[in-house]
Amino acid sequence: MKRLQRWISLLLCPAMLITGAAVSASAQSSGCDCGHDPVIVLPGINHSPTYLYDENNEPVLDKDGNHVGGTLLILETDQLLKKCLPKLIIRLLATIAVQYPVGLESAAYEAACSAFRLQHCDEDGVHVENLQTKRWNHPLADMTQDELEWVYHMVPMKPLVDEIGEDHTYFFTFNLVGNPMDSAADLDAYIDMVREQTGHDKVVLLPVSLGGTILTAYLDAYGHDKISQICNAVACLDGTDIIADMMERKWNLSDEYFYHEFVANIFLDEKGDASLGYLINSLLHILPRKGVDAILTGAWSGVLDTLVLNCPQFWAMLPSARYEALAARYLDDQPVLKAKTDRFQQARLNLKQNILDAAADGVTVNFIAGSNLDFGAQMYSYFGIVESAKKVNSDGIINLASTTLGATGAVGGSMLPPGYSQRYTNPDHPDYSYISPDWKVDASTAILPDNTWIFLDQHHEVGNNDYVLNLAKALILGEVDDVHSDPVNHPQFNYSCNTKALRRWRVPDAEALLAEQGDTMPAEDRAALEAAIAEGKALLEGSVADQAAVDAAEEKLETLLIKYGKMEPEKERSKASLATESALGSFSMFLVKTLGGGSLVDRIKQLLGFGK
Repeated sequence: MKRLQRWISLLLCPAMLITGAAVSASAQSSGCDCGHDPVIVLPGINHSPTYLYDENNEPVLDKDGNHVGGTLLILETDQLLKKCLPKLIIRLLATIAVQYPVGLESAAYEAACSAFRLQHCDEDGVHVENLQTKRWNHPLADMTQDELEWVYHMVPMKPLVDEIGEDHTYFFTFNLVGNPMDSAADLDAYIDMVREQTGHDKVVLLPVSLGGTILTAYLDAYGHDKISQICNAVACLDGTDIIADMMERKWNLSDEYFYHEFVANIFLDEKGDASLGYLINSLLHILPRKGVDAILTGAWSGVLDTLVLNCPQFWAMLPSARYEALAARYLDDQPVLKAKTDRFQQARLNLKQNILDAAADGVTVNFIAGSNLDFGAQMYSYFGIVESAKKVNSDGIINLASTTLGATGAVGGSMLPPGYSQRYTNPDHPDYSYISPDWKVDASTAILPDNTWIFLDQHHEVGNNDYVLNLAKALILGEVDDVHSDPVNHPQFNYSCNTKALRRWRVPDAEALLAEQGDTMPAEDRAALEAAIAEGKALLEGSVADQAAVDAAEEKLETLLIKYGKMEPEKERSKASLATESALGSFSMFLVKTLGGGSLVDRIKQLLGFGK
């Protein structure tokens, strides 16, 4: 089943937009004298639990008695496994036997449609099945312990919540296959509820990743009168070229990339072993290239028709500059749906002015972004298959220009061209440079250069970087006003860092060890453990990213945890494993160099002048 889910994820790349994040809040109260306005998180694509109900609004259960639903994909696996996959396998075998596609495209299309049918929208952009998203009409303080732990796992914001209180933090959810303008109406009602519950006149909005589309819709439909602060955390404010490329079917299917790098990166295991991927690469050459193309074409057509093209929320993920061409391609004969997507497009075109108007009226607006990565870099390698992968400066998921509303970024490992100069100079800080130290990013072209914070080489999953979270906290609590407030401790350009293991496991496990065995440890070990814990905590509370320091602190803690039996030492890969990976990798590349993209029969036909 895991392998099946991986292959399904390849065909459903757009839904993997994924992400992670920070949090925000401000201080302007009315009926409450706490000093901090309540925070409403507008979460990312994988953060809104949605469940299937029948026509009587009764929960639909799976064969194990669990409520059918999920936070991202709600897959229909029974029909897929019983009917569609056997048919696909039979046609695969036939295609291999005759070296020509035998019904593969239709079989792949049927399988994809079957898998994603539960989230299908009709031609008017309304989901066909009775899908209902869980809505918490109360603050974090009133959640169950399991719910609370889940929220903190999705959005690691506990340090901030400790300051403003769980009774002043809310988690707004919305349906992935809904309409962002409808979600904005729900948000407006939700904001009124929060104001009534907390006694505050205004709220703080934290759009995280896909939550940026809901902010876009909200500002255009309802304005900013009820908002005191907006803290955008890697927010999708002007779409991502990943979705546009997928709708246009613009792929990077070069022989070397698709038949050697792509699958190997996807099936890389936790130890960095690409052997399985290289083996799959080699097996792909059994199929004729036309067979591979038929599978990809059919499967992706099924994904588009079932999940993407009729869903207003997916249209909201397009860059505004690419909307008109795609709307003309797909929506001219669907006037109801097009009216919905046009409405959001107008909201997106108005967003910059809406942000400027909010800022002019005293709303504090900040942008936190990652930069300098290709699509598909690091965590979600399957996005490397889109044509724009190496043409856009991004956080691996969303364009830098989208998360910052306008910052300029060099692409493909290059730097800004010689002679380049920033476009904006702050009259109060005439010598300040908005160009990053690595000369790859210019924040001066962003809509609010003085409130745009960029982490260089940072992946979209910013929840793994405590320095991002700490910046958001400082902005929310009013400790930092802009990039000129404290450039030493809160620089405009910070760096990538992964502190997840240190925060979630190493420090807590070390504290537990100290509590359990601290009194019986040798004094030297106890002192070392206490010092390592203090060092780890200090790093997690810091503001300037330092991966080397984090790695060193983790190593100290791991040494003591291993010594006292609280952690297993990491096993090194065997020589046999390394040799196997090397051999399979070499064989994979040999096949690409020898056969190109396709089978031996394809190559023979090509040499004989018959083409592929």
